[in-house]
Amino acid sequence: MSRLEPTLLPLTAALWTFVMVGLWNLRRRSPLHTPTIAFVVTGLVGSFYPLASTWIEPSSWRNLDLLSPSVVLETQAQYVAFAAGLLLALVLAASLGWNEARTAPPRPTQLDRDLLVGGLLVAVGLALYVAYARQVGFAALTDREDYALKYLRGRGLGPLQLGMPIMIVGCLWIEASALPRATKNLFLPIALGICVWSVAFLSVRTNAVVLIVGYLAVLSRRSNFELRSIRPWMVASALVLYACLESFALLRGVYRGDLAQALTRLEAQGELVFAAAVGGSELSHPFITAGEILREREAGELAGQSLVDGVAACLPRGLYPDRPLYLSEQFVRSNYAELADRGGGTAFSLVAEAWLNFGSLLGPLLFGLAMGLVLAWCERRRDLAPDGVTARVLPYFVFYVAMQHRNESGTLFKQVFMIALVVLPVVFAGETLAYALRGTRSGARRRVA
Repeated sequence: MSRLEPTLLPLTAALWTFVMVGLWNLRRRSPLHTPTIAFVVTGLVGSFYPLASTWIEPSSWRNLDLLSPSVVLETQAQYVAFAAGLLLALVLAASLGWNEARTAPPRPTQLDRDLLVGGLLVAVGLALYVAYARQVGFAALTDREDYALKYLRGRGLGPLQLGMPIMIVGCLWIEASALPRATKNLFLPIALGICVWSVAFLSVRTNAVVLIVGYLAVLSRRSNFELRSIRPWMVASALVLYACLESFALLRGVYRGDLAQALTRLEAQGELVFAAAVGGSELSHPFITAGEILREREAGELAGQSLVDGVAACLPRGLYPDRPLYLSEQFVRSNYAELADRGGGTAFSLVAEAWLNFGSLLGPLLFGLAMGLVLAWCERRRDLAPDGVTARVLPYFVFYVAMQHRNESGTLFKQVFMIALVVLPVVFAGETLAYALRGTRSGARRRVA
């Protein structure tokens, strides 16, 4: 967009009105309360690219030439509808009493279970990841020239790819528990090792961000820190942190040889760096994808089919060789075939999926409503059972709520399904062992008495 369109500011104002009303109603909740995050990221994704591209001509490997001003504005209207759906969900949740403060204290009897479950999750995750690394190969995992190679080599490895997420869940499970601080500290080096390995060797920031955000979510809830307590310096710090993450992505794109050479290349690009920052931002990619789809497809053409296909796509190809492709897979093959051939992908868009399934405005409104109700229900479960499985696993998914607009319903469902597939049996084993240990100790005390 080369100039300020007349309807851009009204749409942006409407979007942030819904967001701010939602945040005002959640002001007594944690800043990392999942519905709070859903509102904030919807506002940011729905407004960043339209506003930034007005002042800076974006540069990207994406098909930006397809995004005419009218397409950008139509796309932004869908984000406004999604935000309205989130707000409607908040109203319904309040009417059901889901937004009340937490009501149940944690149970001390769960300490044995938490230690066993957290330890087992880390051990199982490590075993899976070692097997995955052996199959992919150290050279492919740490290749800085072709980042798609590791994903291409990892195709078909299925459960082995769960190793790293399961270790992260284990670390966050321990941190969210009521175990003594000394016990929790035993798992901090594991979390730090995951961060160092991911950033320094894999050049992948996701694992580190999942851990950091998860720990912050646990700390925020434990300290009863509320959204209304946020100060300007905290917002500034968050913006600096986000700028660092975006800078990491830009640096990775030019990283050849060593760090000094990469920094020199960035400096030589001058104003192109800002253009690339707009076109390549994590906030821009889902919006760009939505714009491409709105320009090329018909509103409502799927009539809900992607919701069915998204569940079927979770099945292993060994069981379902002709399983349907995710919308994101279809999109990258259609719009970026060369990238798809190399094993790469691009961000999809939850708003675009909503538009494809149930039409313009109505689709995003319904998806926003559904997402808001699911998140409100999860938070209510955490309130009522603070030592339950939902409460322990939810910190891991805080990052994925923040990244919801880069995904589709099928990939979000797959994340939950695959984690549950490992966590639930481990929880059962941990609870069984904890019960046996308590019985053994009780029997020993009776004999001594």
